[in-house]
Amino acid sequence: MSSPILRRLRDLPTFEMATGDPDPRGWAVRGGDGQAFGTVTELLVDLESRRVLYLNVELERGLPGVPAPPPHAETQILLPLSAVNLDMEGNNVFVTALRRDTVSSYPPFVDFILPSEFEGAMQQALGS
Repeated sequence: MSSPILRRLRDLPTFEMATGDPDPRGWAVRGGDGQAFGTVTELLVDLESRRVLYLNVELERGLPGVPAPPPHAETQILLPLSAVNLDMEGNNVFVTALRRDTVSSYPPFVDFILPSEFEGAMQQALGS
């Protein structure tokens, strides 16, 4: 099975959420202790299935064990939609497996990662 082709929802102006599906961008992300540790900033969509698969979460600054990001940057994580519970009445996303004091062990998400073969393709196209 091939990996899904993921796109940010903001890059898909014609994409429509299924009727009744909430758009959790801007919602607080809360851990198993109920404490907020981030905010949903973007949704990642699988183009083939036309489903949201991941929530891109910007972590709050100053969380225990999370290094401060460089200037003009944020520390982000991706949460699989299947691992969270959406509270549509309170506009919260709950992920019981994490807390403010344990999110530092979760892998960070770098929004702009180039695949290793991309640099080689650029060099080849430029005749370098």
